[in-house]
Amino acid sequence: MNHLGDKTIDFLKNTVVSLEELQVQASLGKAELSDKLEEIKKDSLNKFNNLKSGVNRLVSDGKDTYLDLKEKLDHFEVQLALGKAETMDEINHQKKNLINTINKIKKVIG
Repeated sequence: MNHLGDKTIDFLKNTVVSLEELQVQASLGKAELSDKLEEIKKDSLNKFNNLKSGVNRLVSDGKDTYLDLKEKLDHFEVQLALGKAETMDEINHQKKNLINTINKIKKVIG
């Protein structure tokens, strides 16, 4: 799990950095900000799918930790697949949910 854990943590850290960079992009305006969020979500979803396949192989062991991780990764996938945020409130809400989910995943793989 160590190698997968390291890859997962790196992926999550990179996603958080991208989301924090999104805050900087706020000065560009709502439309550009919304497009940037969609770009981050699509990129993260592609990387996530690769990571998830590795986790799914481990989950087949039936261990509770892996099942907990799988549940949180499934939730993360749903967050990444949400529709495009159109308002600042929606953008901030999606960003907050993504970061919260990432932190929960980090705790499981800690």
